[in-house]
Amino acid sequence: MRFAALLLLATLAASSGAQSTDSSTRAPGARITGVVTDSLARAVLSGATVQIVAEGTGAGRFATTALSDANGRFMLDDIPDGRYTLGFYHPVLDSIGLDAPLRQVEVADRRAMRVDLATPSPARLRVAICGAR
Repeated sequence: MRFAALLLLATLAASSGAQSTDSSTRAPGARITGVVTDSLARAVLSGATVQIVAEGTGAGRFATTALSDANGRFMLDDIPDGRYTLGFYHPVLDSIGLDAPLRQVEVADRRAMRVDLATPSPARLRVAICGAR
């Protein structure tokens, strides 16, 4: 699963000390908020693990996670400027055998942004199971 690889990458970054948890050593960053939705059930998805990981390598490596609440909302705070991959994991994804789509986001000037996430649409699910015909 792509998200499992993303999660592993973030775990490695965190274990190597690359993730800064002391906000006093850097300027406050942007806030990313959004809602995670189950496109098949047409409902919000609570308890999803939302993760953001900096693209590229080097000393500026950053990763953090948040859980979506009962209304599917999530909030990631203090995200430094840069390019990121954003995704989520939830057991419903395993039950349908698919990965959640990953989103590329760019944080600039510490501007807050909203990025909504969703399981694949019914049309994408049909293509994944039955093929493109």
